[in-house]
Amino acid sequence: MTHRGLDVERDSDVPISTQIFWQVAYQIDSGRLLPGARLAPVRELGAALRVNPNTIRAVYKRLADAGYVTSRHGAGTHVADRPPQRRGQEALAGIVAEMLRRASAAGFTADEVASATFAAAAERKQPGPLVRVLFAECTNADAVYDAARIVEAFPKTIEADATLLDEIPERLERFHYDLIATTTFHAGEAQAYAVGLGIPVIAMIVGPGYMELVHEIAALPPGATVGLVCASETGTDNIAETLRLAGATGVEIIAAVIDSKPDLERIDEVATLILLSREALAVGLDDRFSRPERVRAWMYEFDPSGLELLRRAIEHVQAERAAAALLEASPVGTASPTGTGR
Repeated sequence: MTHRGLDVERDSDVPISTQIFWQVAYQIDSGRLLPGARLAPVRELGAALRVNPNTIRAVYKRLADAGYVTSRHGAGTHVADRPPQRRGQEALAGIVAEMLRRASAAGFTADEVASATFAAAAERKQPGPLVRVLFAECTNADAVYDAARIVEAFPKTIEADATLLDEIPERLERFHYDLIATTTFHAGEAQAYAVGLGIPVIAMIVGPGYMELVHEIAALPPGATVGLVCASETGTDNIAETLRLAGATGVEIIAAVIDSKPDLERIDEVATLILLSREALAVGLDDRFSRPERVRAWMYEFDPSGLELLRRAIEHVQAERAAAALLEASPVGTASPTGTGR
């Protein structure tokens, strides 16, 4: 498909990614997009709607998770052969039309109705006793591992969820978070997703061993080849982007997922260095390659200063909550203890 029929309201309270998801889902539900129809490429749709491509990727993933579309590397994203069946679409359309009519009579716009509907229906978690942290990384394994590590570092103080970077918009739409944490390499991406929402992004510094690995790759001579092995194409893409941001622009990158034998064989044949993600190491791929001296673990530990930055951010959230609770508990109009009123 092209971007025809899709639009975004930038002044709406409904997040842009949700607006796009609703519109594409409706086009599929209503039959305007038939099974097998190809959706616009991510960058093309992002350019047409003036939306970050990562937001479009998150929308397409959400559509795939809901059963609307299927995606295959190199083939694009297509409407599923059997999209989810929606019962009573005509009846639902009638309910929506009546709701819009009654809202209009009361002076509300369609956009205000959509915002109120979203607020009522969205699955949101309210703030609890613990500080809620969203940890975002470029691979699922690293995100899950790091979220668990920061919970261990701050026991009974925080709860942490793990997510991929391009899933941040969906998480922020559905759940309450006090902080977003990531490594310094991805702080800019995370900040772009959180801008305007008042959620601080903590860029956690990683240990020197990881930085030495990045510098080793960046120092490879032009024409050198780096093999990336991860559990998914998204993971290899994100690691490649991390290397680019770190300055490794003069090397050729060859990617493989852990179950792709031909790609693994090619990496073994030509790679100068081979980077294995946490998932690849877990399945024993470090013994898979003929010259093990080339293999490097794509893993890191947090520098103590990174944990200190997070600690200060957690304490700031706790202090703000305490001040808000004190203000709420103070009776309105109570005389000052030093006053003379009775």
